[in-house]
Amino acid sequence: MESMLASYPGFHHTMIPEAVEYELEAAGSHDYELPSDLASRFENALTVLKLHAPGSPRNIDILRQQEIPYLVMYRDLRDVAVSHYFYVRRTPWHPEYPEYKELSITEGIRRFGKTLLPEFGNWIRSWNANRDARLSLALRYEDLLDDTETYFWKAASHFGLDNSKEMVREIVDAHRFENVTGGRSRGEQDAQSFVRKGIAGDWRSHFTSDTKTLYKEEIGDLLIELGYEEGKKW
Repeated sequence: MESMLASYPGFHHTMIPEAVEYELEAAGSHDYELPSDLASRFENALTVLKLHAPGSPRNIDILRQQEIPYLVMYRDLRDVAVSHYFYVRRTPWHPEYPEYKELSITEGIRRFGKTLLPEFGNWIRSWNANRDARLSLALRYEDLLDDTETYFWKAASHFGLDNSKEMVREIVDAHRFENVTGGRSRGEQDAQSFVRKGIAGDWRSHFTSDTKTLYKEEIGDLLIELGYEEGKKW
């Protein structure tokens, strides 16, 4: 999503140096507090920021006081666990690489479930509970995959960008999985690529009965609340 938004004329994808430093030191930034001068740093710039900061009351207040529109995007945390495993194992500089490099996919999913899963679940809960309805837009990754043009149009409209059918289609076409991977079809995996597989529901190929139980105990209610499961029996 950030790449598509940043492809509008004049826009750039930007990072906050302190956020990058914090993430490297803390092996994550799900408790990162936004700098109080966030808006003034980019006052004369067209920029797209991607952050993993939580929806804490302080962060929400900063975004509200400075009238910064924002998009909250999340995905099925079971797929996040699989993606995290492959990402860390191909990223030697990642703080968790020493712990993951010798783990099997099942072991990696279990480790994520016992370490980061509660934090990721709380991250989603924080935004759902606190986000400003006027300034924010919440999207599921799975919905964007399923109907990219419709949901990118919603994002472009939210940020006041050109949401004409021609512009939306041009940007979406340029960022289709096949185009950004050199011709791979969606579902065709390259474990060494950041754009690994491009599908939703890949967790079903990797979860065991034990890991299903572990994740159900931690985020079962959240998965139902977000529409990923319909009942307690999954």
